[in-house]
Amino acid sequence: MDIDSLSAFVHIVEAGSFSKAADAISVTQPAISKRISTLEDTLNCKLFERGQRSIRLTKEGEELLPRATSILREVQSAKQSILNISTSISGQLTVVASHHIGLHRLPFVIKPFLQAYPSVDLKLLFMESEKAFEALDHNHADIGFITVTPGASPNYVEHLIWDDPMSIVCSPDHELAKSQKTSIEKLAKANAILPSKATLTYQIIEALFARKHLKLNATIPTNYLETIKMMVSVGLGWSVLPNTMIDEHLTVLSTPEYNPSRTLGAVTHKRKTMSNAAKALIEQAKQVWGNDIPPY
Repeated sequence: MDIDSLSAFVHIVEAGSFSKAADAISVTQPAISKRISTLEDTLNCKLFERGQRSIRLTKEGEELLPRATSILREVQSAKQSILNISTSISGQLTVVASHHIGLHRLPFVIKPFLQAYPSVDLKLLFMESEKAFEALDHNHADIGFITVTPGASPNYVEHLIWDDPMSIVCSPDHELAKSQKTSIEKLAKANAILPSKATLTYQIIEALFARKHLKLNATIPTNYLETIKMMVSVGLGWSVLPNTMIDEHLTVLSTPEYNPSRTLGAVTHKRKTMSNAAKALIEQAKQVWGNDIPPY
């Protein structure tokens, strides 16, 4: 059972097709098909259902997938441990970040980091925090700067954790702005502009409404906070935004029963050996942000 065949198998599952997986690992489709045939011959079983338009694993394939992923992670960690014996800070470093952190906080860290370590090939990917966890799980990223629930997952190391206070806001011209003090009942009667239902922010707000047996009226979902801010500022609805984004174009609504906040952090997967470059980036973030993360 060779590593290339296991890698091909995992890439096919993740990509959803042989051709896309071949493109991802820069081989031809016949070559990747050969790797799977070799793996199936070694295991004496079929891993994929044949004759299907979409990729579907057999029971044997489903059994192999988590083990193959684990093996590939361990192999990469072993390679990284050997490379870390050298004190050089170089090589590829893949960072996933939520759009808000990537736009408003990370630039102050990345600029001095790249100036100090020009040999690092840093790749920054913007994605929702929930998808970022998937990227870390699948070994597609080294560090995630994302929304977290501290201590919620035993699979991650939390290197930096900080609170990000938020406020309920609307346009100064919105009906809700006539009285800065509002209630959940009043919010339920107005349209909300919030991130998608899969996000932690939405789930926190939805749970608040559920406790009051009220329906959350959010009809224009978007995960870009800058887009939400623009829509709110022109009066399309109310939302919950980080205090660092609030300006004269927004009115903060006081809700004594609800003080919104979320937790942001820098995390890595426990089973992935951190490269020297990853360690250096975390240290750079600590130097820039310190113990008390400043608002940017």
